[in-house]
Amino acid sequence: MIIKPTYWPIILRMAIPIVIAMLTQTAINILDTVMVGWLDPSYAVAGQSAIGFSTPLLWLFGGFLSSLGIGTLAIVARRQGEGNFKLAGAALSNAVLIAVVASLVVGMTAYALVPQIFRFLIDNDAVIAFGVPYARYRLLGVLSMVTTAVIKSFFDGTNRTYVHMVAAIIMNIANIILSYLLIFGIGPFPDMNVAGAGLSSLIATYVGLAVMIGWSLFPTIRKKYRQYRPADLCPRTMWNIVRVSVPSGVANVFVMGGFLVFFKIVALLDEKAAIELVLSVSAYAHDSINALQNAQDIFLDKALGVHSLWVSDLPLAILGANPPIYSSTSNLLVSILSVTFMSAMAFGTATASLVSQSLGRGKPELAETYAYESAKIVFILFAIVGTVTFIYPETIASWLSNVDEVIAVTASVLRLLAFGLVIIACALVFTQALFGAGNTKFVMIVEASLHFTCLIPISYFLGIVLDLGILGMWAAVLGYAALLAVIMFIKLRSGTWKKIKL
Repeated sequence: MIIKPTYWPIILRMAIPIVIAMLTQTAINILDTVMVGWLDPSYAVAGQSAIGFSTPLLWLFGGFLSSLGIGTLAIVARRQGEGNFKLAGAALSNAVLIAVVASLVVGMTAYALVPQIFRFLIDNDAVIAFGVPYARYRLLGVLSMVTTAVIKSFFDGTNRTYVHMVAAIIMNIANIILSYLLIFGIGPFPDMNVAGAGLSSLIATYVGLAVMIGWSLFPTIRKKYRQYRPADLCPRTMWNIVRVSVPSGVANVFVMGGFLVFFKIVALLDEKAAIELVLSVSAYAHDSINALQNAQDIFLDKALGVHSLWVSDLPLAILGANPPIYSSTSNLLVSILSVTFMSAMAFGTATASLVSQSLGRGKPELAETYAYESAKIVFILFAIVGTVTFIYPETIASWLSNVDEVIAVTASVLRLLAFGLVIIACALVFTQALFGAGNTKFVMIVEASLHFTCLIPISYFLGIVLDLGILGMWAAVLGYAALLAVIMFIKLRSGTWKKIKL
């Protein structure tokens, strides 16, 4: 691996603020998981599972629209490279209008569909009871999420990556304070448990949006880019943004849709564990039946806030009250891996901006160099992170949960995934580099193909058919990431993306 350190300061100067911003923003989801994990186990396991289902759901809808940021970044950075600052500002004006209108429509539709989606994904009543209000609060934040993504892309494309870093830090501070008050009901605030985590995250995202809007109104920026002028609203510009953005949005839908189905398969492992528990209980074990009756009553009283009458069907009772250990574990794994995702995405975003700017200056070879050098940086970085993860998986898992069974299962999977972190990171950098070049259709096709011909069928085959359980399912994730990295690398080497016009 030949390293060209000359380019590293440029990449790091762009990427480090984005890394801090994205990790800070990611901390909102992790904080939800951590604080809910501090609740009584009757809330914690089902609550963390509910968050696990809600996060891909949020990114399925909000992430699709947030792809407007991909198109905005590619176009703004290209205009920045060309030195056409007024057109860069016009791109932001048009992107913000699209973001607001689309977010209102999609956000309200998703809000209405949440109960039906949860019923499709899982049969556990406690998870549904916690997940629906949490997910609905988060989906009310689609407007702030998407608009923030668009304005962030403008600043990233004009080399002001520090702006979102500041906004994300302020947003996370607000979320920490509000989560503590609303989850646990401190002082005059209501005890909202899992729903409180969703409401605090919702408010925090609008705090972050307010900071981003305020910064974009600074006189020095308005003077140079002349954004937010009604005269700049142009159907052709809007179509250009949408044309570049939609394939990346569809790719995101495939990614999040694929992982929602993945979580559905994980839920089958929980159901299978419950069935095995049913079969292990003797029909004549009266003490066991009485214990299960008391456990179910206590669990439902605490989790759902209602008194449940004991049902005569013992298997049904066990299936309904069984804690979803594997679903909770997968949520923890997603939270932990999101540190990798977001850090690699940050380098990818910096790379996308540098690639687009280089193409705007007529330097395609420089654009390709930035892609490879960014991949080398994340390779070294995540080789170190992977080593630490392999050595201390139990410690890392215990940061997010206090349930021994969840910690044990999470740690076993972390050891499997530890050295696959470099693969995931490189795949994300290569993907974002192609996004920066405007080659979004190719990425869309690849993501769709891999999720529905690789990730979903192989995870089901390994986890359910071959009975390899949670380890088999997450091994399929590694296989998917490896194929993605190889395909994106081959595409970069082909050089066809250098001819794309924006």
